[in-house]
Amino acid sequence: MPLVFGVTAWFLIAAHALFGQQMPTVAPDTIFYNGKIIMVDSSFSIQEAFAVRGDQIWAVGSNAQVRALAGPQTRSVDLLGHAVIPGMMDNHNHQYHAALMSLRGVDLEGIHSLAEMLDRIRQGVAAAPPGKTVSTTVGWNPTEFPEKRPPNRQDLDQVSPNNPVVVYQSRSLAYLNTAALNLLGINRDVNAIGRAVIAKDPSGNPTGAISGAPAAVLNLTAKVVPQPTIDEKKDILLRIAQRQLALGLTSIRDLQLHPEAMRAYYELWREERLPMRISAGLEANPEEVDLVDGMLRNWGVGAGFGDAWLRLDCVAEFNPGTLLREPFTEPAGNYFGELSLSEEKFAEAIRVMNRYDWRPSPHIDGDKTLDMVLDAYEAADRERSIRDRRWIVEHIALVQPDQMDRMKRLGVMVSAQIQPYRGARGMVRRWGEKRAVRAVPMRELLDHGLIVSGGSDWGGGEPTNNPFVNIYFYVTRNTLELGPFGVAQKISRAEAIRVETINNAYLTYEEKIKGSIEPGKLADFLILSHDILTVPEDQIRSILPLATYVGGRKVFSKPQEGF
Repeated sequence: MPLVFGVTAWFLIAAHALFGQQMPTVAPDTIFYNGKIIMVDSSFSIQEAFAVRGDQIWAVGSNAQVRALAGPQTRSVDLLGHAVIPGMMDNHNHQYHAALMSLRGVDLEGIHSLAEMLDRIRQGVAAAPPGKTVSTTVGWNPTEFPEKRPPNRQDLDQVSPNNPVVVYQSRSLAYLNTAALNLLGINRDVNAIGRAVIAKDPSGNPTGAISGAPAAVLNLTAKVVPQPTIDEKKDILLRIAQRQLALGLTSIRDLQLHPEAMRAYYELWREERLPMRISAGLEANPEEVDLVDGMLRNWGVGAGFGDAWLRLDCVAEFNPGTLLREPFTEPAGNYFGELSLSEEKFAEAIRVMNRYDWRPSPHIDGDKTLDMVLDAYEAADRERSIRDRRWIVEHIALVQPDQMDRMKRLGVMVSAQIQPYRGARGMVRRWGEKRAVRAVPMRELLDHGLIVSGGSDWGGGEPTNNPFVNIYFYVTRNTLELGPFGVAQKISRAEAIRVETINNAYLTYEEKIKGSIEPGKLADFLILSHDILTVPEDQIRSILPLATYVGGRKVFSKPQEGF
C-alpha cells in the first residue's frame, strides 16, 4: 500500500481539471455524475461530477466535462442528486481498545437502564463455564439510565456470585464484582494498585469501581479477563473498522497505543488488509522521563513517519492532571484541582519529545493545566522551534482567549471533541453555568485563526463516534441533557465539515493527499443519504453514508442503493 502518485497522473492533473479548465486525456476507471459534489477545497466549491482513476480523484467538474472523459471500460455511476463529501476523519479515537471492549464479552451497547444491563450480564454468566470471567462491552452511559448510576459490587454479585465479572464503561473505568476483586487481591485495605484507584463506600469497602489511567485499568483487569491472540486482535480490528466505515469514517487517529496494538496494525498493513487509514499515537508516561527518552530514541523515526495507510502521529494522550484557574463549584467552592506530576517533570518530558522529533498530544481538562502545557511548549520552542510542526492540545474544553493567542503564536493545533453534547449537566455542576456554556468554544477558536479538528474520543469515555453527531453539535450546540447550550459558540455547516475533513488531514500532515475532493488526492469519499448543507438542522445527526469509498474502492454500502 505505498503512498505514490504517478508522474503521469501529476502531469495530467496540473491544470486542476476544474471549472472549464483542461481535463485529463486518459480515461478514468469510474465516473460519478448527477450529484452535489461538496469539494471542501479552499473555496468550498460545489460541482456535479467527478472521476476516479486508481486510488485518486482524477477530475472534478460539470456533468458534461467529466462524462466526456469516459472510455470504453469506464464505469459510470448516477448519483441521483445525492450529496458527496470527502471521507470523514476522527481526530481522537481509541479504536484498538474500543474494539477489544466492543466486540468481546456481553454486549451492552445502547442499553437503556441498569436493570437491562444486569439482565444481559445474568444471561452471559448463565452461558459461561463455572468460574470463567465474564466481561462486557462499552457503549453505555449511566447518565442516560433511569437509575442515574452505574452498577456497584452488590448489583453484580446478585447476577454473578461465583463467576468474576468486569463491566467496562471506558478504558479508564470498570466495575467489578466481589469474585473479580478477590482474584486481584482487592479489599478494604487496598486503595490503589499502581495508577488504578479503588473506589470505596462510606464504610471503607470497595464499591467495585476501578478508575485511573487507561493503561493502569486495562493492565489490571487483564489479569482476570482472558486476552485475545494476535490473530484474534486483527480480526477484531477488521470487524470494528466496518462499523467505522458505515458511519463515514475513512481515517482515524488511534491514540495511546501499546506495542501489541501497533503489531496488530502493522501485520494488517503488511498483509494489505487495512480497510481504513490509521494515524497512530504512542502511549508514554511523562512521569518516567528516562523511559520516554529511551523509547523515543530507540524508535529512530519521528511523528509523521509512514504512508497513507499507517503512520506514526504523536505521543498521546498523557494526562498531567486537572487544574483550574478558578475553583470548582463543588463541593465547597475552594478546590482548584491538582496535577499528577510536577511542572518541571512535565516540561522535561516535552523537551525529550521535541529532541527526537516527536510531537506531544496531551489530554487537557483544566484551563490552568493548559497554562502549564503552553509554558512547556514555549520552553521547548526556545530550544528547537515547534512553530511549523503542528503540536497538539487535546480536548481543552475550558480554553481561554489569552491561551488561544499563545497557541496561535506557536502554531499549536486543537483536537476538539463534543463533551457538552452528553455531559452538559455535569459541566454546570462542576464549573458553574458561566464557564460551562463556553465549553469547547469552537466559534472563538476559529475566530482566533486556529486550525481546529474534530473527533469523538470514542473508547475513551464517549459512547458514539458518529461524525454527523459532531457536526450536529457544532452547528446547533444542542445537548442531550440541557438542550441549546452555549449557542454563541455555534459554527456554520461549512466550517463544521472542514473541521471533520480537511482540518483533520492537516492535523496528520496529510492535507496535500486527502481531506477534500480535488484532482490528485486520494479517492476517499461518502455518498450521503441527505444533503448535509440543506437538511433541517435537527436531522444532521441522522445523516448516514449510502456508500463509503477508500482509495477509490467501495468499502461499505447500504443494501439496494447501487452506489
